[in-house]
Amino acid sequence: MWEFELSSVDDLKKLAGRLGLQVDASEDVSILAEPVELDEIVIPNSLAVHPMEGCDGDSQGNPGSLTMRRYERFAAGGAGLIWAEAIAVAPEGRANPRQLWLHEETAERFAALIRRTRESAAANGPNHRPFIVAQLTHSGRYSKPDGTARPMIPRRDPYRDALIPQQPPDTNAKSRIPEDWPLVTDEYLEGLQEAYVRAARIAFEVGFDAVDVKSCHGYLINELLAGRNRKGRYGGSFENRTRFVLEVVDRISKELGRRGRVVTRLGIYDAIPYPYGWGVDRDDYTKADLTEPAKLVSLLRDRGVRLINITVANPYYNPHVGRPFNQPIVGGYEEPEHPLAGVARLINLTAEIQRQFGDIAMVGTGYSWLRTLFANVAAAAKAKGLVTLIGAGRMAFAYPDFAKDIITKGRLFPEKVCVACSACTQIMRDGGMTGCVVRDNEVYGPIFELGRMSDRDNLARLASACRKCQEPTCQLACPAGVDIPTFISLFLEGDDRGAYEVLRESNIFPEVCARLCPVEQQCQGGCLEGLIGDGPLPIAEIQRYLAEQANKNGWSRLRIPAESTGRNVAVVGAGPAGLTCAAGLLEAGHTVTICDRSAEFGGMIESVIPPDRQGASLKNEIAGVFGGAPEDRMVLRLGTELGADFNLDTIMAEGFDAAFIGIGLSGSVSTTGEKLEGLWNAMDFLAAARKPDRPDLAGKSVAAIGGGNTALDVAVTARQLGAEDVYVIYRRSFKEMPAWSAERDRAMELGVHFLILTLPLGFNIKDGRLTGIRLCPTRLGRPDDSGRRRPEPLKSSCYDLAMDVVVEAIGQQVAEGIRRILPGVELADGLIVTQPDSLATSRRGVFAGGDLVRGPATVVAAVADGMKAAKEINEFLKH
Repeated sequence: MWEFELSSVDDLKKLAGRLGLQVDASEDVSILAEPVELDEIVIPNSLAVHPMEGCDGDSQGNPGSLTMRRYERFAAGGAGLIWAEAIAVAPEGRANPRQLWLHEETAERFAALIRRTRESAAANGPNHRPFIVAQLTHSGRYSKPDGTARPMIPRRDPYRDALIPQQPPDTNAKSRIPEDWPLVTDEYLEGLQEAYVRAARIAFEVGFDAVDVKSCHGYLINELLAGRNRKGRYGGSFENRTRFVLEVVDRISKELGRRGRVVTRLGIYDAIPYPYGWGVDRDDYTKADLTEPAKLVSLLRDRGVRLINITVANPYYNPHVGRPFNQPIVGGYEEPEHPLAGVARLINLTAEIQRQFGDIAMVGTGYSWLRTLFANVAAAAKAKGLVTLIGAGRMAFAYPDFAKDIITKGRLFPEKVCVACSACTQIMRDGGMTGCVVRDNEVYGPIFELGRMSDRDNLARLASACRKCQEPTCQLACPAGVDIPTFISLFLEGDDRGAYEVLRESNIFPEVCARLCPVEQQCQGGCLEGLIGDGPLPIAEIQRYLAEQANKNGWSRLRIPAESTGRNVAVVGAGPAGLTCAAGLLEAGHTVTICDRSAEFGGMIESVIPPDRQGASLKNEIAGVFGGAPEDRMVLRLGTELGADFNLDTIMAEGFDAAFIGIGLSGSVSTTGEKLEGLWNAMDFLAAARKPDRPDLAGKSVAAIGGGNTALDVAVTARQLGAEDVYVIYRRSFKEMPAWSAERDRAMELGVHFLILTLPLGFNIKDGRLTGIRLCPTRLGRPDDSGRRRPEPLKSSCYDLAMDVVVEAIGQQVAEGIRRILPGVELADGLIVTQPDSLATSRRGVFAGGDLVRGPATVVAAVADGMKAAKEINEFLKH
């Protein structure tokens, strides 16, 4: 790994001399503030933000909240040119499931992105209007629209087909693409042109200033440029290889006229051996031959292209050529040359094209590695006519206001610059939403950590410390009793399928449980390595990894016997307990009818638990387990509300042989029962927060009353909805607080205030609206029946706290009218009474499990009940 050791222009000059490189630098960087004129367009300064993909859109291609945040920061940062990231023109050409995709259904959200970007840019003065480019792309061989690689290749390439990229290139490397994999046809390419035109039309309608027909980094168009061994209209000769990009440019210009300004990010040197590389010397691929790239630039100039963003190489295959780095991603190769050599190469290649085409504004790249000397080298390059604008990619991730500091302060600051650590690339490779882990750690640190804890090699390294205990405390701490040592051992042996099967024996929803269970208090809390070693094994992360593989590969699918037993069972409630029981009964050969008031599977996980806590685990696992189940064996009655007209009597009267009740605790305990504007119960608030018209809490003060996980979910959700101040009000101390420590820590990290030893006495109301809350300090007395010290109010010190919204999260209870819903089933203290050894209720043939039996508990406890109930019901049906 190369160490960075440059702190001044003199240091740079000495290093360049030592390496035999020509890299100039200027102390005066004021030239970078100069505007750039393109025909009638004026770019307010000579600094640009490069297209850096965040992988943070939604499944439909809409910009997400982190996308909005990123471009607002870029715009406020003062760059004159904002070259937006790769935006797919066709769904099959998306590089990841969260890549932006511009089409009619996402146009509104893109318009909002442009509007908010321009509003943020106003911070730089009324005359600062950045030029914003939409980069239109098709990912070609790197297409991964659903998270699984689905390469669309225009030709075979022994180098880029390689399973593991080799440096130097190796033609004998094992291919990751089967030999009989189909090539993209000419007919497909001809039809794809319309997708580019359609996306361009929408781009201009929503407010972009130009569209980039992306032609770089090994994606589809770039690969066509090197398609010498491709047959047909788009391969072979130079004319054929450049036909697609030129036809797209022509069609956009023809159909959209003057408003259809086209630019391009153009790769001019692939650094891959001839004939597979574009812009390479025939005999030495380490040398560029820009004859063909310059010829293409000339043809683009003839078509009115006046702005080209120059780049080289392929970030998947030879990243050191185009993005000099100090540290590679995990599993990547070490930088084979000094990174400054890569910087010099990029400057010189851009200069070669800029000198030939003085009437085209060339945007240079490769400067981020220079850290604080970025501006000095950029200024010297522009002053010598080597480039017109200088872009920042990784630097913009780390330092979104780099342009403002260069223009207003004449320098960059060491505590803000990119350190070329490759962590932003690592997040992408791990499948996460990316940004700067070092400088924006509060946002991207947890995402980076999640990605690293999803990498099999990393997990295996950490799991190798397993002590293989004879009486494993980790297993004893798991409510489902999962055989943790065995599945860890199989995982370490490389038997992922076998490891998953061990998990599945005790828990059919391991992915959901890995995300939602308090593992620091259960399995990982019981791991001896956490007590006497370097830390607990990542049991939950390994479980999540195995479950994800199972759901992707079909291992988790129900194994339903071809022959039915002829027995019919009703499962009331499609939460974790009900679905687990249903799965066990289906695999036993019975016919199961699932009833739930919701139109979706998942119960309170689906309707209440915040999405960021569960990710896509519920959706993935339900699809993985229940997908393809025969309709005559799994009958759905979703959207059916239980009540006086549809209750347990009417269900059993239909001839069911048994029933399982798993409807959970859907009601909230309230202190007042009042209906006040600004006063919510926790269940309604969390459900509302998941809807498109969720509450707007921007700038408001919110209080969550309670000390459990639900109260913390409310508090975190309120912060995410924009609340300025969020309070958790709890009458006891931290020690007595029932919320899991990890959830409490998360709330603190997000800036939630904790008012412990504080008792709410009532609400302040004006004109039917809540305006505040009356609070009373407490001190702890003797323990009560729960074993926790009783809070004693100090009424002489009461005070009022102004509040916009209060959410009561002081407990859950059964739905109203539960006795009418479950006639014949014994209840005590609002919960169903069952026989502990069988989960059978007082009504013959009716079993129950989950929160309606236990009280509020964990997801894995509900799953354990469902697994047990399925076995007990199966035994019951045999008699």
